[in-house]
Amino acid sequence: MATPNIARPSTPLAHAEAPPDAATLLEEKSTQLYSLLCYCHGNGPPQQEDAGPEHRGNVFWLASELAREVMNLIQVCIPRER
Repeated sequence: MATPNIARPSTPLAHAEAPPDAATLLEEKSTQLYSLLCYCHGNGPPQQEDAGPEHRGNVFWLASELAREVMNLIQVCIPRER
């Protein structure tokens, strides 16, 4: 008999609350980007050298997507003065 799976679902559960505002998303995305880059380089040699070029490319792609999202959220949170 198989044991029950106690892992959480792979997708986030829907929230009954209103979606987070741009400032909250900006904080979350910038924290994610910072953590990702710390993992990639940290204070010493990269931690995932054995991952191979394809995975490293995917990590940098993820970092660039997070950076783009952060830049877009900055534009929403801090509108330019004209």
